[in-house]
Amino acid sequence: MNDKKLSLFSLSKLTTYEILIEEQIEQLGTVRFQYFKRYLSSQNSLKRRFIISKISGAVIFGILPLIPLLTYFQILNFINEGTYPIELILFVGSLLFGLFFLFQFFNFFLMAMLNTMKILSGKIFEWFETLPISREKLKKLILLTLIRSLDINLIFITFAFPIMMLIGTQNLMIFSICIGISILQTIMSFSIVVLFSERMNRVLNVNEIGAKRTRIFRLINLASYFIIVIASIFLIQWALSSIRFFFILFLRSAAPTLIIMILSMIPFPFAPGYLLSSFITPHRVPIHIGINIFVGFTLFIILSYFTYQQSLKGIKKTTSSKFKIIKREIVLNLADMKTPIKIKIKTPIRAYIHKDLIIISRNLKDFSSVAMPIVFGFIFIFTYYNINIIGVTMFQIDFIFNIVVIIGFNLIISAMIVYGLLNVGESGAAIMGSLPLIPKEQAKAKLILMCLIQTITVLTPSLMYISTNNFINSITTAFWALPFVLLFLFIMFEMWIYLFGKAKHQFLTEEVLPGKRIGKWLLIFLVEYFIYFLTLSSAFLIYFSGGLLVLFLFESIFLLYGFTLFALVFKKIFKFNTLF
Repeated sequence: MNDKKLSLFSLSKLTTYEILIEEQIEQLGTVRFQYFKRYLSSQNSLKRRFIISKISGAVIFGILPLIPLLTYFQILNFINEGTYPIELILFVGSLLFGLFFLFQFFNFFLMAMLNTMKILSGKIFEWFETLPISREKLKKLILLTLIRSLDINLIFITFAFPIMMLIGTQNLMIFSICIGISILQTIMSFSIVVLFSERMNRVLNVNEIGAKRTRIFRLINLASYFIIVIASIFLIQWALSSIRFFFILFLRSAAPTLIIMILSMIPFPFAPGYLLSSFITPHRVPIHIGINIFVGFTLFIILSYFTYQQSLKGIKKTTSSKFKIIKREIVLNLADMKTPIKIKIKTPIRAYIHKDLIIISRNLKDFSSVAMPIVFGFIFIFTYYNINIIGVTMFQIDFIFNIVVIIGFNLIISAMIVYGLLNVGESGAAIMGSLPLIPKEQAKAKLILMCLIQTITVLTPSLMYISTNNFINSITTAFWALPFVLLFLFIMFEMWIYLFGKAKHQFLTEEVLPGKRIGKWLLIFLVEYFIYFLTLSSAFLIYFSGGLLVLFLFESIFLLYGFTLFALVFKKIFKFNTLF
């Protein structure tokens, strides 16, 4: 029996490495994967990549437990002062502990989502169905592969919190409570990630023939994923900034005990927070509140068990062919057809855009490469506007400074857009490279999508002020900054093509030369920010010496010269019509 378990565990190691190699193939494309074939075949190389991919998660989950440790000391201060009622102490502790549990869950969710989706797609396990392996063993193999791919994150999310509390409190009872809560939260978080990944895989794989309704359905589901994540992040930020308001509201409430009894019945994240807070000062907790906290924590245990059982069912669906989608093929007899066949012809640029949009709708990773620049840009610009747009007079120095900040931040967003869109659908690079395609048309299609995403990123935050007096100010700032942002985007696109897409006789919109990636991106950013700061210093000198009209003339000449130079360089780079 032990040998069988060992064999499954060892086999899960191989499947984990297979996932890592498959991810590299998707990132590099089949053609460019040959460039790294010898490098990736090294066992040490795979181990090194495997470890590096988990370091970031380990660091985050190792730092987050400082929040509950500081909360513990704050509760001790309240207890020692002796002036605060036990209801307030429990409320403060549960709120801060609950925010920590939410932070930990969402960090784990975001880090584990893409990797779990790749595993639960079932593609790397299809050949196992040809072997004499039972469904139960195959389910265990998938579960072990999931655990091994997330092992460092699972270890840190389980043990970093209780160990930090043990070191800081020197209290074995608190340590026991913390490790019990951590184990339950790890099980629940892992199970929710598995359930969500299995659901997303079914959405992305349904009707792969590609009907228009199906693509819309997939895009809606993918967009809902990001809406949930963004809303959750904003909710946590709002809760952190409103802690003082919650305290005041709680102190002014007529029935604080009733509030505690209601909140402590919520399984996650408040029930474990109330349990931990109550054990910091157990002798002061009333018996009826203690019973209520125990009932709420029991519900948390039941919730963790239920989600775990549902996740096992989701894994079982991955192992069973009867749950996989079977595409129906309709064979038509052309001789019996009375109506003429209409062939819809698209221009090359529209066809390339359509191809990229279909790929984006089928893959969460590609969708993320398009959505994340919009999300990050929206969060930063909206937050910046909230602080700096109020009370600013248009066309004065503060107004110009806001434009400069928006342009400078969008250089980072432009890099995300260029990197994301130029790597969309690269797993089919071998097929694309064998066709007589026109690189210039591909580049134009990519540029249209990039411009659309960048424009949405710059203009969308201003719509949040449409019903306020700051709308004209914010939308004018965005429109003034947009031409400069697009110009820097075009410059970055051409530099990427020159450094990464240089083939033997032509330039391509593919990563032909992936070597020295960090150095090339560093060069791109140095050139971009050099032009940015040079233009910035010149603009301020002209504004203070010549005024707004001269500044407007300077910016117009700069934009005209910049876009003209971009067009000439673009024409020079893509001077060949085809690959042959």
